[in-house]
Amino acid sequence: MKATYSPGWGVVVGLFAICLLGCGEAPPNMASGVVTMNGTPIEKGEIMFHPTDSKGTVAAGPIVNGEFSIECAPGEKKVTITATKEQGLAPDGLPNHVSYIPKKYNTETTLTAKVEEGGENKFTFDLK
Repeated sequence: MKATYSPGWGVVVGLFAICLLGCGEAPPNMASGVVTMNGTPIEKGEIMFHPTDSKGTVAAGPIVNGEFSIECAPGEKKVTITATKEQGLAPDGLPNHVSYIPKKYNTETTLTAKVEEGGENKFTFDLK
C-alpha cells in the first residue's frame, strides 16, 4: 500500500497552529507610577484602583520605595493609598503600626485615575 499526502490536512493543522499563536489573551493592562508624601517616597505601603462604577475587580499592589506597578483593567478609577509606620509598642509588646496617610487618600479618598486600554498609564501621586 502506498502512502499518499493530502495537502488538506496540512492546511487545517497550519491554521490551527496560527490560531493558537495569534488568538491568545492580550497582554495585561498595567498601571504604574510613583507615590510620595510631602515629596518623600512612600517607603512601604499599598495602592488600590477601584472601578468608579463599582463593576469589575479592584486592582491592588504594593508600594515599595515610592514605586508601584499593577495589572489593572481600563476605566475610571478611585485610588486609595495606605501606609503605616512603627510607633512604639502596643500593649501586647509587639510593634505598634500607625497609619500616617490622611483619610482623604484612603477611607475618604479624593484621588482618581483614568486607566487607558494599552496606554502608558503612569501616575504620580504626591500626597500632602
